[in-house]
Amino acid sequence: MHDIELNEDQRMIRDMARQFAQSELAPRAAEWDKSGWIDDAVVRQMGELGLLGMVVPEEWGGSYVDYVAYALAVEEIAAGCSATGAMMSIHNSVGCGPVLKFGTPEQQQAWLPDLAAGRVIGCFALTEPQAGSEAHNLRTRAVLDNGEWVINGAKQFVSNASGRSWPSSLR
Repeated sequence: MHDIELNEDQRMIRDMARQFAQSELAPRAAEWDKSGWIDDAVVRQMGELGLLGMVVPEEWGGSYVDYVAYALAVEEIAAGCSATGAMMSIHNSVGCGPVLKFGTPEQQQAWLPDLAAGRVIGCFALTEPQAGSEAHNLRTRAVLDNGEWVINGAKQFVSNASGRSWPSSLR
């Protein structure tokens, strides 16, 4: 096995995420697993620490880091609370990523600052009752109907979502 050598920024990010996970996440992880919800204040803290905008450039309020630093941070957060690590990974990758790569400049300006700050959390809806997570069997479609998007279909699970709304303080 070959050890990679981390640069100073990567070590600082890893250590910050580790300290946060040990002090803020690990002591409450079991409680959050039972309730099915991560404390809103902790999500805000993660935004303030730059953990929710790790793939977002600074011009939109992100902390844009290299992918080694991002992977180290996700690993440390997941060690403290696996659900929070999953939320962070999903939010950064399939929440922020598509807006960053495929969004119009107007969409990027409208969404990326709030996503990076953790005021809005990116969700991911793949799984369908008849298809599981097999993307080639998905049936849900969005169609433009008289200037409005209509979504036809059903999703089984929506990662980072729940039956409740985010509080107004996070919108």
